[in-house]
Amino acid sequence: MNKPRIILGLMLIVGASGALAVGGTSAFFSDTERSLGNTFAAGAVDLLVDNESYSTNLAGDFVFDETLSWGPSNLNNGEETLHRFFDYGDLKPGDQGEDTISLHVQNDAYACMDVTLTSNDDNDTNEPEGEVDPAAGDAETNEWDGELAQAIQMFWWADDGDNVYEIGEQTISGGVQTLYELATTSPYSVALADSLGSIWPGNGPIPADEARYIGKMWCFGELTEDPLEQDGEGDTGTPGSGDSTNGPLQRGTGFSCDGGSVGNEAQTDSTTLDVAFRAVQARNNDSFRCIPEEQCTFDAELDLVINGGFESPVVATPQNWNVFPSVAGGWTVAWRDAGPTTFGPQNRPDIANLEFHRGVLGAAFVGAQYVELDSDWGGPTDNGTGEPASVAISQTIVTQPGAHYNLHFAFAPRPNTTAANNRIEVRWNGNVVYDSGAVAGGGGPIAWTTQDIDVEANGASAEITFTDLGTGDSLGTFLDDVRVTQTSCVPGNDGPGPSVDVS
Repeated sequence: MNKPRIILGLMLIVGASGALAVGGTSAFFSDTERSLGNTFAAGAVDLLVDNESYSTNLAGDFVFDETLSWGPSNLNNGEETLHRFFDYGDLKPGDQGEDTISLHVQNDAYACMDVTLTSNDDNDTNEPEGEVDPAAGDAETNEWDGELAQAIQMFWWADDGDNVYEIGEQTISGGVQTLYELATTSPYSVALADSLGSIWPGNGPIPADEARYIGKMWCFGELTEDPLEQDGEGDTGTPGSGDSTNGPLQRGTGFSCDGGSVGNEAQTDSTTLDVAFRAVQARNNDSFRCIPEEQCTFDAELDLVINGGFESPVVATPQNWNVFPSVAGGWTVAWRDAGPTTFGPQNRPDIANLEFHRGVLGAAFVGAQYVELDSDWGGPTDNGTGEPASVAISQTIVTQPGAHYNLHFAFAPRPNTTAANNRIEVRWNGNVVYDSGAVAGGGGPIAWTTQDIDVEANGASAEITFTDLGTGDSLGTFLDDVRVTQTSCVPGNDGPGPSVDVS
């Protein structure tokens, strides 16, 4: 009785198999998934900059400067005068200003800053200026002959956004510098944030949608740091609006400015500078540096020192020597010692003098002039002699961090002087790199010797200083032919990657 059921079942299976073979029309289990509109879209590196400015107005009051303040924006958009950080046409000694820049990016980015002095000229000569600067005013033949950039002192730092310099905030200008020292004709470049670190706490690139701040203070005169206590509030206002409740109008700037040291040399002068910021993507760019190796091109013969041959200012006295007050021909001059300030009937000038010679005791090493670092208080028309007039002269040059440089100079003892009179010390960024020891001057013509010293830059600028360490009696230590040339680049990296330049 069971066999017929078994046969039927077999027949059904065979039938299904046969339908599969000839028909192909039966439905099957299936599923389809689609990914539509697959997209690659490039991100952007768009740097926006704002500025909040305070300065001395025509009435002499320190106020918010609406004309030099703006919210986050591009700096030029192809228009040269769209936004300027500095635009002052009638400066007086003692005028001052404080600005805080903020940088904004929408993707994590590295940031670099470049400041370049583009002119420093005497434009005209009025009577007060002509009495102290007879060569002023010939704009056609004397470009870069002004003194204004040397008389404006500046300080740049990593701010927390309140326009106030506070204890613990990092300088990015190497302390107080004159505008002339800071910028020169080559860019003063600062790595604000790159693979080596950041000027702000925390290191790393600038995070997306988080502002980072740079403070800058200037003074037409002597600028002195006086940082305030941290208040922990940072930025409390709208960028560029001047509505901070704990800013410089309430608390002070953290600096003092004194115009008493400014002479008439800077009258009618003008100076201009460019400020540029670069933003570079951080992702997939782990080794970026603001000055990569492939951009480190240099001329080994390019001298970075201004007036290293001491040919300016020109000595025009019958005695063939004269003294010039700091800043003298691009060199900052300081008395070596704090005192004494009197010697017999003489009073030491408040501003140190540098003594220039034009063939007094022999030929210069190069050109027609050299300097004596045991200087003089009153110059060739002053009958006083033997006063303690030793000076230190210094100049700040633009460098690339990690690069090597050759520091060259010519030194000679003054003829017919004892060894105690002649000793020169040379410093690079405050570190002694050469000391001649005591050297006697012979009875013949000037006996020049040269030195070449390998030095390494540890920042975007370097200060070179020459000091007379001999007996301070207005006799000794000649210097000429100071030159600094680059001999190597910084270590390389993988390149800058996509960037935006806002200037």
